[in-house]
Amino acid sequence: MKEQNIYDNKDFFLGYQNLRDDLSANELIEIPQLFKLIGNVENLAVLDLGCGTGSHARKLIEKGAKKVVGIDLSNNMINEAIKNTKSEKIEYKVMSMNDIDKLDEKFDMVVSSLAIHYIEDYDTLCKNVYNLLVDGGRFIFSYGHPMDSCAILDDYSKNYVIINDKKYFLISDYNNEGKRVSHWFVDGVETYHRNMSHLVNGLIDAKFKLERMEESSVTDEIIKLKPKYKEQKDHSYYVYFKCKK
Repeated sequence: MKEQNIYDNKDFFLGYQNLRDDLSANELIEIPQLFKLIGNVENLAVLDLGCGTGSHARKLIEKGAKKVVGIDLSNNMINEAIKNTKSEKIEYKVMSMNDIDKLDEKFDMVVSSLAIHYIEDYDTLCKNVYNLLVDGGRFIFSYGHPMDSCAILDDYSKNYVIINDKKYFLISDYNNEGKRVSHWFVDGVETYHRNMSHLVNGLIDAKFKLERMEESSVTDEIIKLKPKYKEQKDHSYYVYFKCKK
């Protein structure tokens, strides 16, 4: 299967970089909740799937991980990660998540932040992650909430209607799983929608024990910092999974 490498598109990459500021939804909502689930990483060897510019890898080392391997399909991302990283405990590889079965080492933990929705074969990925973990190792990841990603539209940002000044999201295609092609900075961005039962059962079928699932939540403190996120008190944009081998 041919995999899209959208982050090596110059215009997309620039748009993505401009999006990621200190008050982005990722920084205020997604990342803190993900790292709360990750918990203690002292002396752990960690694999970061879709590591991007390496911010999570560096944070994991700061929190005491003994080693982090970060993989990403994008040369742009890996080049930025290398440029911004000083620690010798971090190794970056230009690699697709579809190819992790070629890695020849085991990990105590595998993490991923909003990257797995770019992968077509989720079920095989779960099985490959399971095989890369030591006994008792954990797989922890965030994913765009299926209720948010299900609409089939040319422009992903228009996946709602407004009635009486409130957003109501389009969910009629929730059980229509598969590829979504939409505009996000550029036309033709490919992601894959899966319903919640598929996300859970893919982990179970890979023999994982599901320890926790959470949906994103927004505090009053976050709303004070960025009032536009008030809408996310009623609608979760992200879902998180923590499971054990």
